[in-house]
Amino acid sequence: MDQVDLPSPGGCSPHLILPIMKLIVENDEQKGYVREIGFESFLSMGELEMNKALNLWLVDKFNCDSEALELEGGISIPIRPLVKSVLGIPSGPIQVVEGLDVDDALKDQYTVNTRAKYAKDVANEMSSITDKEPFCIAFMMAILGIYLAPNTSLTVNRAFLGAVKQVDKLKEMDWCNFVATYLFKGIKEFKESNTTCVTIKGCVHILSVIFIDFVKDAAFEVPVGFPRLGVVTKKHIKWVVSHPFTSLM
Repeated sequence: MDQVDLPSPGGCSPHLILPIMKLIVENDEQKGYVREIGFESFLSMGELEMNKALNLWLVDKFNCDSEALELEGGISIPIRPLVKSVLGIPSGPIQVVEGLDVDDALKDQYTVNTRAKYAKDVANEMSSITDKEPFCIAFMMAILGIYLAPNTSLTVNRAFLGAVKQVDKLKEMDWCNFVATYLFKGIKEFKESNTTCVTIKGCVHILSVIFIDFVKDAAFEVPVGFPRLGVVTKKHIKWVVSHPFTSLM
């Protein structure tokens, strides 16, 4: 079975999504499960990449009070309303709640030696799961841990288990607001921290995707299509980071 390697340091790792999804796309049953829970946008993603310099510049420009990128020339880009167009994931009426009770048997499946499993291990194990409920739980834990709501330790967050085990309600949950709030908290913690670590909790990658949509340069063609995750790819990031960021607005 193919394996997915997760490099360090931790945090959002968009480049890992494509190899994971390639395994799922080859399995019609698993592909169907992903569609049923409303995360089909991940089935048609391009090659993704992040750039540390761009990330840190965007995080510096992010205003935690207005929840917006505050850029030169008085440009303000509110992030929360754009998450749906970037990710294409469910934004239903049910709030995603962390820390719900789960039985020990389920928690043990995501635990090794009392510690949470690495997200890459969950992703690798997921490809051999055939039943819908355990597959969907594993898929959500992996995708949250690697991309949508990553922590800084490369592990899954077992506080999400109570939410993701409600497989029949996943499509009705407000994952867009959850991802936004988790990222904003991560940025706030990073800005208030005295550490020299540059790892930030949350889906920092969406800031780059949103910024690229606002690039104004005759030599750059902003790609069309939704969700943006499927059309803004590694090549667009590479082009942007080869230019002074402030010159692109």
